[in-house]
Amino acid sequence: MGLSTKVLPEKQHSPIKGRKKAEGDLVIHGNILYNVDYRSYIDTPYAENDIYYHTIQTYLDITYKKNYPVRVYLTNRFSNSALTRDFTDLNMQFSSNEFRNKIRQTLRAYEYDLPRLTMDSLLRLQKELDLKKYELAWCKGWMKDQSTIQKLVEEKERELYGERNQRFDMPDLPLGNKTGINWSKSMDRSAFAKRLFQMPDKSELPDSLLPKDSSLAERYEANTRKLDSLQHEIKTLTTKCISLRDKLEVLRSGKNIGVDKIANIEQLEEEVRRRNVPDSALPRGYKTLWAVKSIGIGRTLVDYSELSAKNVSINGIQLEYNPGYYVAFAAGTINYRFRDFVIKRGNTPSQYLQMIRVGKGDRNGTNVITTFYSGKKQIYNNTGAQDVKSPGYQLMGFTVEGNYKLNDYTRLTVEVAKSSLPYYNQPAKKGLLSTALSFDDRSNEAYSAKIQSVIPKTNTKLSGFYKRYGENFQSFSLITTGVEQRSWMLKADQLFFGKKLNVIASLKENDYSNPAATMVYQNNIVFKTLQATLRLPHWPIVSVGYYPSSQLTKLSDDKFVENTFYSLVGNVNYYYKVHDINMNSTAVYTRFYNRQQDSAFVYFNTTNLLLNQSFFYRKLTYQATGAMAFNQEYNLYTLDNDVQYALLEWLSLGAGIKYNYQTNYNIKQLGYKGSAIIKVKKLGEFQLMLDNGFIPGAQKQLVKNKTGRFSFFKLF
Repeated sequence: MGLSTKVLPEKQHSPIKGRKKAEGDLVIHGNILYNVDYRSYIDTPYAENDIYYHTIQTYLDITYKKNYPVRVYLTNRFSNSALTRDFTDLNMQFSSNEFRNKIRQTLRAYEYDLPRLTMDSLLRLQKELDLKKYELAWCKGWMKDQSTIQKLVEEKERELYGERNQRFDMPDLPLGNKTGINWSKSMDRSAFAKRLFQMPDKSELPDSLLPKDSSLAERYEANTRKLDSLQHEIKTLTTKCISLRDKLEVLRSGKNIGVDKIANIEQLEEEVRRRNVPDSALPRGYKTLWAVKSIGIGRTLVDYSELSAKNVSINGIQLEYNPGYYVAFAAGTINYRFRDFVIKRGNTPSQYLQMIRVGKGDRNGTNVITTFYSGKKQIYNNTGAQDVKSPGYQLMGFTVEGNYKLNDYTRLTVEVAKSSLPYYNQPAKKGLLSTALSFDDRSNEAYSAKIQSVIPKTNTKLSGFYKRYGENFQSFSLITTGVEQRSWMLKADQLFFGKKLNVIASLKENDYSNPAATMVYQNNIVFKTLQATLRLPHWPIVSVGYYPSSQLTKLSDDKFVENTFYSLVGNVNYYYKVHDINMNSTAVYTRFYNRQQDSAFVYFNTTNLLLNQSFFYRKLTYQATGAMAFNQEYNLYTLDNDVQYALLEWLSLGAGIKYNYQTNYNIKQLGYKGSAIIKVKKLGEFQLMLDNGFIPGAQKQLVKNKTGRFSFFKLF
């Protein structure tokens, strides 16, 4: 079974028709969004009043000739804030995963050449089974046929008649010469019957059959025995056919699983050959495009290795190509720290990155890859003064990374790296390259090892890593510098009781890095994490977690303090139905284990309990939420009610009220909110929201804050 390739007649290949067809080859789907947010008061990261944020965004999925997918993002944000920056971002990338899925879909449409011996055996068994079924049907039909039944009745009558004549002798009939038969006393009734009906002599028959006529009765009896035999044979053949057919189906599905596991060009070519897929069924250049791991232009992500660049956002170009050998390239400007991306900084030095990677092997399998990186990274605070000359923040380095796939379930990654020295330790007569290649100094080296494994029999996932950085090592993955440090992590993910209980546990040291924290920041605390989730059919989902949290506090323009503490979180969620009403019940328990001096926000060292009940009935949605927060200085109680109703197919309205009560301060606060959704055919969807609520303020009290949002959303 295959796909047919239709060849158009030559007369259809006119220039005009060709242009019309080309116009239809470009298919565009996506959405467009306009959103404006209003805040009457904000306190993070700076305090401002009456701020509007405008966002215009579009997302496009573009497919050329049904085979070449490209994805485009365009975002523009601007506001009236004096502190946050306006920006425009464009991202265009080739959808390599979608392209590979299209190739796999084409391959699945072609039957795999199954083993001939197995296929012939199935055909032979099937033919034999069909013959036996036909024979069985013929036997049943003959035995149930009215003419057969009538003949049996007649035989019975003749049989009874013959038995009666055996008991009583018949006198000779004086027929004379009129009959032409010479009757004598020696010719008895039995001889006459034998001659008339051509019956065998009674002496030749078994005693059990006497005085039966065996010509039809025995045939009927033989058919009865044969019927039982045929039914047994058909049952046996059916079992064999099903077993062999299942075997072939496993082979077919196994080959389709093989399609899903194609990892390189060689495996792709082999699958195309085995399935006899014609080139006309595959897109032009499919081998080259299959080897493209990623292509991005504009705002894109560089995620290469632990010691070179890990999850770094750049504005430039990025490419990974892996046909058998591996080549990657990335270049662009970077907003290395989050506040550089969000906050306006007039004199911030420019930062950029450029990387080249070359290696051998499969990117997601076994490989060896060498990386060279260089650029400029400003991780130190800038005063913003006009006459101050910034030092040289250029850096350079290289890494060698090896990935080894021990088996289908275990992968080991080892990487070593060496970089140039930072500007404050760089010798006067040496450049970046010479310090990076100098092996007399080991302070600018780094090492990393990582392992990931899965144990299918026990549903266990294991992972861990160890990293060590020299005090002078620099890369785009490392935030801190100026101090020797190490970090490690061990993690286990285990399923119990038929995958109903999932338990995750981890230990890690010094695995926190924040671009806004002190540059020599490190800690030697070993953080413990434990999380368990229980899912039972028809019962609530229960989840409990104990893990570290982090809070960053700004002390001044150039000083930040990061406090880490533990949090205990428990969650129970249940979705159910009562009569015609769908319901959802949620309970959340949170406990922060921090101190008052660690935090300025309202919920320090607090126990929180939240209860939520939702009702979904036809066009009506109602939610009721109650929350309680307890700490050493006060208790905070909150009630929130929200209702939404779809008045019309194109109109939905919502409203709600909230109530806060804070003990000790004896503060009672009442807020409200409203929303509307308007759907206009062929135009799009409009959403409006307003909220008169409260946020944490000075002196551990909640202060009023009005927020609003208007959105327009269109799918096409």
